[in-house]
Amino acid sequence: MQVKFILDFDGVLFNSAFEAYSVCEQATKGRAGFRQDVDFDAFMRFRSVVTDAWQYHRLYSESEAVSPADLKSVEPGEDDWAFANRFFTARETMMADPGWAKVMPAYPFFGKLKPVILAHPDRFAILSTRNVDSIRRTLAWHDADVIPVFGQEHVRTHGGKLGVARAQGWCDRTRHMAIYLDDMRRHLEPFEGEVLLPLHADWGYDAATPGSISQEQAMKIISSLLVLSQQVPETQWRGIAA
Repeated sequence: MQVKFILDFDGVLFNSAFEAYSVCEQATKGRAGFRQDVDFDAFMRFRSVVTDAWQYHRLYSESEAVSPADLKSVEPGEDDWAFANRFFTARETMMADPGWAKVMPAYPFFGKLKPVILAHPDRFAILSTRNVDSIRRTLAWHDADVIPVFGQEHVRTHGGKLGVARAQGWCDRTRHMAIYLDDMRRHLEPFEGEVLLPLHADWGYDAATPGSISQEQAMKIISSLLVLSQQVPETQWRGIAA
């Protein structure tokens, strides 16, 4: 059994909100059928409930827009997936700029976690709905592209983040003592009872709750479990992970 820390990217490691807004603007600017009046404040109100890129279509579409409160009940249609493809194409174009990653500031959590990741890359993985190349480009910009990355491509293949986790064996408690950290409660809900600790980050885009943890608390949990794994053979952890 091995301790595994599974990390979301957007809203946990990096504040990518303005990058996502810039991509949406690039994808819709001057195009018929899309709103041209979405400012950053409106984008951020919507971002707080977004869990996948196709959902931005329901902010920018002139005919199919919904309120943030109604987004949860929307199932993606053909136009939504077409928008997602347009979104990722626009991002790819913007990534041609060598300094593209600078638009996404790292949270203090990442600054503290980076040396731990570099020292223990086998203990970490990223699980995100962002496309893999953009994640790796950002990590490389920060000299930290050393851990496995599972992104939009894997999420679509396996039908969601939980599907990826199951495919990787992270939900098998005889193999992994998995801790999953995400800032979106809708992403965490399916992991209840599937991994040892689904943890809600209070510094991202979703609203914090009494059960959310801070950046400092997240670091303490990770550091403590790493120390414990070095002092106590992980073969003796089965009672904890059961």
